[in-house]
Amino acid sequence: MPRKSLVIGYVSVFTALAVVGRLGFTVLPNVAPVAPLSMVAGYLGGPIAGFAVGAMSMIVSDVFIGMGPWTLFTSFFMGVVGLFGWLIRRLRCDGYLGFFIAYLAVLLYDVGTSVGTVILFGVDPLISILNLFVPIFFLGIPYPMGPVHEFSSSLMFVFLVESLRRFGFVEVYSYGWEGL
Repeated sequence: MPRKSLVIGYVSVFTALAVVGRLGFTVLPNVAPVAPLSMVAGYLGGPIAGFAVGAMSMIVSDVFIGMGPWTLFTSFFMGVVGLFGWLIRRLRCDGYLGFFIAYLAVLLYDVGTSVGTVILFGVDPLISILNLFVPIFFLGIPYPMGPVHEFSSSLMFVFLVESLRRFGFVEVYSYGWEGL
């Protein structure tokens, strides 16, 4: 298990990067580094670090973007996405399988926040879920938001983990993390 000071460092750095990344990518709808950075924090620091980075990055960035009752849903589900980073490491899923599990994690986030929208605003559930997968040209959305979010986040996650591993920041599984 990583030292507590190391986990606090992971949470601080990855939360700051995720907030700045989300604010910087607001011009591109549903393309932001929050989910991949939350999963990488969970991958490196464990389940608490992953959940903390996911939840705190959504809360802090919503302070700048616009906070509302939806912040409860988005922060909770992004925390769950961070847990998936730990799960990917725990199950030793690399490459394509890691990409697939990361894709499912972000899909869970998108569907969960859509259900939260239904609960909060009384939107028709079918419309809320369809908005993820069907482009709405008359609203100026030229591509399906959900699949782009899932694909870009999963690709960033796999790229970040492989880059960290290549540069020696992630030790090989046989040398540690067995006690989690």
